[in-house]
Amino acid sequence: MKKRLLAVTGILGVLLAALIGRLAYIQIIGHDDLAKTASAQQLIALEGANTRGLIYDRNNTPLVGNNREYIFIIREKDFDGEVMNALNAMEAREIKNGDNGYKVFASREYDKELGERLIRNSNAYIMEAGRRYGQDQKAVHILGYVNPQDASGAAGIELMCDETLSLLNKRIFTTADVKGNLIPGRGLVISTAMETDSYVKSGVVTTLETGLQGAVEDILASAGKNGAIVVLKSDTGEIMASASTPGFDPSKISEYMKSSQDELVNKVTQGEYPPGSVFKIIVAAAALEQGIKPEQTFTCAGHVTINGQKVNCKTGGETGHGTITFRDAFAQSCNSAFIQMGQQVGAAAILDMAKKMGWGKEVLEGYPGEKTGSLMTLEQSGGAAIANLAIGQGETLMTPLQAAKMANIIAADGQDKRIHVLLETAGEAETEGRQVISPETAKTIQAMMRETMVSGSGKNLEADVSMAGKTGSAESYLGGRETVHGWMTGFAPAEDPEYTIAVFVEAGETGSQSAGPLFAQVVQYLRDSKGFEQAVNF
Repeated sequence: MKKRLLAVTGILGVLLAALIGRLAYIQIIGHDDLAKTASAQQLIALEGANTRGLIYDRNNTPLVGNNREYIFIIREKDFDGEVMNALNAMEAREIKNGDNGYKVFASREYDKELGERLIRNSNAYIMEAGRRYGQDQKAVHILGYVNPQDASGAAGIELMCDETLSLLNKRIFTTADVKGNLIPGRGLVISTAMETDSYVKSGVVTTLETGLQGAVEDILASAGKNGAIVVLKSDTGEIMASASTPGFDPSKISEYMKSSQDELVNKVTQGEYPPGSVFKIIVAAAALEQGIKPEQTFTCAGHVTINGQKVNCKTGGETGHGTITFRDAFAQSCNSAFIQMGQQVGAAAILDMAKKMGWGKEVLEGYPGEKTGSLMTLEQSGGAAIANLAIGQGETLMTPLQAAKMANIIAADGQDKRIHVLLETAGEAETEGRQVISPETAKTIQAMMRETMVSGSGKNLEADVSMAGKTGSAESYLGGRETVHGWMTGFAPAEDPEYTIAVFVEAGETGSQSAGPLFAQVVQYLRDSKGFEQAVNF
């Protein structure tokens, strides 16, 4: 029985070795016969090829690691001007290889005639290899990038899941004989040691959706200004798309390290900005939880004066809104009414509500580099400063992801659905979220956000499905100069939310004119490409 078991084990070992050989994803082009190899061999390291597990979208479409490129290996003694001309014609770039007597180049394109000439005249070896990032790589900020030196995760999901994505070794090798000649037919291997050949496949599945991600990036690029957009699945908290500009090429990270343009900053998770009138969602929730009714009235004369300081109501004009209800003040984004409401509710209740909604802590558990936003302290909110707190100015800062979480709590009837970017199995997913505010409060704010799109600051925004949202225009500084950032966050369909969206436009002036149109475009794309289970037209 023992001999039989050993025999079966031996057969399985042979089959496993054959399978690993079959899965080797890089092979030599154009050589038919296997060379006789010397007993002593060396490994030539080829840096730059993909040696990490794949990252997939929610439909198991690879987001990285599924791209191809060609590797050219030429001995230095055979390298001349003719070789360089052929490589230039294929737009090949030199990749790091160390001082071992070889030059190594990589190209996204391959010309058969030029390739055959290099093999014939210069003893070149040409291999098809996996490349980590594509020419037009999507989702670069949320995915992150790898360290050029050792291919370890350096930012984003690449860093968050580095242990899973890392293979046995972060270097890739090809085999040569004692004279330094590459051995045809052996291909390239991933190895932990000189004597061990192995290829270990691993990967992670994200909540992102490739088509939506590409559409969101295109919509953001159309703004002509830098900013961020994030889209959530309302009932689960899954991040469906996340985009930030300016973008970067993750295969050329070293070029951005000294840049002053902040290309590597993920504005969705790392950009902290004054929320402006979007913060009125927090104030409204605090007021409703204290029992203030939507029908309560306030007076807007175009401004409010607190302790001798005058704060204008920009949407009310010189004469103001006059007598206005809480409900209408939300839709019209009336500063005067919300400052009075802030005084009535009190800074402590507003700050407490902001913390419940996610201020002061990370939204994505384990995601590296995420900022937490900031709040005015209770002491800072005293006196005339309550005006700044009530309308989202002053020291209050938030990230676009926090804006999305806030809106999603409203969309989910007051529950925090725990925002996440890695896809969970049905057994792992949380079916219920933490109740942050009462369902009644959430329903009331849903109706206010719907009214904002019908008669308020979002009334000029159009999509073939009902929307609920809140716009914001936040005074800030950019490059040492005063500016106004544009915000919008909300969900669709308004009556039964399926997707929650947050849009931020840097130096966008008003939210309704800059962020609002992008919000509506995302909703329209979702309507056209996916449909809505409960679509309700205007």
